[in-house]
Amino acid sequence: MTAIVLALLASVAWGTSDFVGGRASQGRAVAGVMILTRPVALVAVALVALLGGGELVGDRWPVAVASGLALFVGIVALYRALAIGPMSVVAPIFATGAIVPVLWGIVDGEAPTAWTFVGLAVAVAGSILAARAPSVAGERPDPRGLAFAVVAAVGIGLGLVLTDRAAEHDAVSAIVVERATEVVLAALVLLARPSRIPAAVRRPGILPLAGVLDVTASLLFAIASRTGLLPVVSVLSSLYPVVTVLLARALLDERLSRAQTGGAVLTLVGVAVVAAAG
Repeated sequence: MTAIVLALLASVAWGTSDFVGGRASQGRAVAGVMILTRPVALVAVALVALLGGGELVGDRWPVAVASGLALFVGIVALYRALAIGPMSVVAPIFATGAIVPVLWGIVDGEAPTAWTFVGLAVAVAGSILAARAPSVAGERPDPRGLAFAVVAAVGIGLGLVLTDRAAEHDAVSAIVVERATEVVLAALVLLARPSRIPAAVRRPGILPLAGVLDVTASLLFAIASRTGLLPVVSVLSSLYPVVTVLLARALLDERLSRAQTGGAVLTLVGVAVVAAAG
């Protein structure tokens, strides 16, 4: 039950991070968003590592680096997909990313019970519905946007799998290496086009807060994956589209479509089934 609670808290943190980041990153390049969120996150998690005095990531550091690379590619692809649109198609595709660690966990022998599977399936279906923004009449999917959405789903899904593996010795130090990798990659992207650096770092606003929330979610996921089944933890941690949608409704008074409302309810039902099963 502890792993379920931690995974759900990770989902809340990721959903809040997406809400904050989405509001604060409008008009910014992806590399600029990363360079304003990842270093702050790196400092925060490094302080936790120093104060905690836990074990080091050890020989798992290449896995942590690979996780950082996969997540970086996934996030960049997600931003590109959302920029191309339409969001009504892109967001549900991205929301299926949790399927990657589910399949990996099953192959690795971490198969949940039948009722847990039912609950996970219902929760994923609800998350996909909640992520579906109302479409605009006459709006057609751009093949490039669909391709980037698939890359984002696979990249972030694979990143969760690698985070689980990297955190076997110590979750905190694994996330330190992971975030350091993302910082280096973002810096390299910006250095490749130095003329964009001033615009990328100006007026950070509350964008660094999104980085702190994101790394908090990653830590919660890593800890949860060490004590719970990866398929269960990964799905429950990936329900953040519901959190983002509900925050938009509560704070921005955005209207929810019937599909989004039904999706939110369906997600809660799925989570309840998973909790009851295990």
